[in-house]
Amino acid sequence: MIDISLTEQPVIIDSFNAFNHQELPCLFLGFAIKNEYDNQRLKIYEKYKPKKLLFVFEKEKKDPRVAEEFGVLPLYGLFMTLNKIGLSLAKTLLNQEVVGNMNINIYETILEEHDMSCKDAYSYLNKRVYPIDFKHFKKITNNSIRDDNKILQHLLNLDEDKFDFQKFGAFKLLILV
Repeated sequence: MIDISLTEQPVIIDSFNAFNHQELPCLFLGFAIKNEYDNQRLKIYEKYKPKKLLFVFEKEKKDPRVAEEFGVLPLYGLFMTLNKIGLSLAKTLLNQEVVGNMNINIYETILEEHDMSCKDAYSYLNKRVYPIDFKHFKKITNNSIRDDNKILQHLLNLDEDKFDFQKFGAFKLLILV
């Protein structure tokens, strides 16, 4: 059993690598690690070759007098290529970001134009980080795992005879640009 008090400790990033921004844009499927409890409890089946990477992004400016602020998002999961639809969406989002005209309403409109949505993870929306509802996973990648109807169960390597509640976390689907 992993000590639940670890929720109060920041993520120990020793096991994370720096994200290679040359691999952008990409699709992330996995966990955003919020604390050391998450870091220790969440496990993805090694068969899928999950990675622990630190994604650095520019935060939205709250004070125009302040220079850019950056955030670090510890990610644990799969980093996949986007298909033609996913690349088109990523390009549209990045172009909107570059002109400085991105907010939740515009983001939602862009997603609707691509027949997608983001109802589950708006809190992750930031510059270069675009959450998408999991139900659209098959639309934006050609990765072979998209055809596995039980992919989330398989990623966790769940044994139906043995229940371990600590393995469960909220999977995120993010387009990173």
